[in-house]
Amino acid sequence: FENQTGSNVGGYCYTNTAGCSVSGWSSTGSNGTVVIGANSGAWGTPSSLANSLGGLGNIVIGLQGNSSTISQTLNLDANSLIELSWYDAGRSNWSGLQSYSVSFGGKDLGTFSTNAGQGWSQHQLRFTASGSGLLEFRSLNLGSYDRTSFINGVQATATQVPEPQSLALTLVALMAVGLVRRRRSA
Repeated sequence: FENQTGSNVGGYCYTNTAGCSVSGWSSTGSNGTVVIGANSGAWGTPSSLANSLGGLGNIVIGLQGNSSTISQTLNLDANSLIELSWYDAGRSNWSGLQSYSVSFGGKDLGTFSTNAGQGWSQHQLRFTASGSGLLEFRSLNLGSYDRTSFINGVQATATQVPEPQSLALTLVALMAVGLVRRRRSA
């Protein structure tokens, strides 16, 4: 999220106002998604939360309200095995639980929650994609609009999963090599 553009008054901006955006990511919601400086006191200084890792950078995303999203299209081959990881934390200067969902290509991958002041935690998911699709983090408002889940360090790694026909052909070839070796040794 380090490539942020637009006005960042007070250490934050909303993606649907002030021309604020994050390179490669899109967002929705009435105000959009909040882009926050990691040291923003207005947001409880996300970088000061427990387990904060220096490698998370200077910008975090805040999911708040009802259905604000941050998303990115992943261009993938069919049968790609995706290893997805990210960090989350809870806004410390606002009380309550905030939840968000993670999905790919319209398929729900899970719902996660952060509590007020919760330190940074890493999450990891593995799934097989049938091709390109939209990776989306969506807020699920459980109360006050200002409850916020911070998101950072999103990484998706794709590897190709062999098709069953390829696996069967490889198995037949290995069996043939084994038979040839067996005959030579006999």
